[in-house]
Amino acid sequence: MTFSGGSRLARSERLLDAARELANETGSAAFTVAQVAERGGASLKGFYSCFAGKDDLLLALLEEDSRVGATLLAQQIEEHREPADRLEAFVRGLFWMVDRPGALGYVSVLVREHRRLGEERPDELRAALAPIVDLLARELAPVTTDPARDAETLFGLLLGGVHEVTLGRRDPYEEAAHLWRLCWSGLGATAPDTIDLRDD
Repeated sequence: MTFSGGSRLARSERLLDAARELANETGSAAFTVAQVAERGGASLKGFYSCFAGKDDLLLALLEEDSRVGATLLAQQIEEHREPADRLEAFVRGLFWMVDRPGALGYVSVLVREHRRLGEERPDELRAALAPIVDLLARELAPVTTDPARDAETLFGLLLGGVHEVTLGRRDPYEEAAHLWRLCWSGLGATAPDTIDLRDD
């Protein structure tokens, strides 16, 4: 999603930050467009000059975080050479980002909204998530015959694990280890018996 004009771009970034703050504070997407506009220092007219509505704002949040997340994960992946190690780094990195201080409420909102948007606006959601899903597809290419489809399937599975973490049902590092073993075994390989996915 792109915007013309420096002032509109700056305004859209403020609105995205405001929505992120509201989501993290409340753990809910029940905030209104008016609340986002007020928090972001914009009028309603200013909001609608950047986004057609709340769902467009949420899609922009997912797109921005997908792009940033893909950059961070790529840095972690590049430390490894073997396909298994690189895929493990992807899984480890995803759950590491979820476990950062102050991220849980916001991530919880995005995971729930992802499911809804996947039903109501699937093409736009797919485009928003392309940076991070495409990164996963590139890492799957050496070990699967259909990396694009498998990346979407695997990413959905990982988001399910993230949802469990945001609900407080799973420890992020234990869930990462479990899903990594499951995914690697499903790819026809043998996963290690023990994996320590915690920070060194």
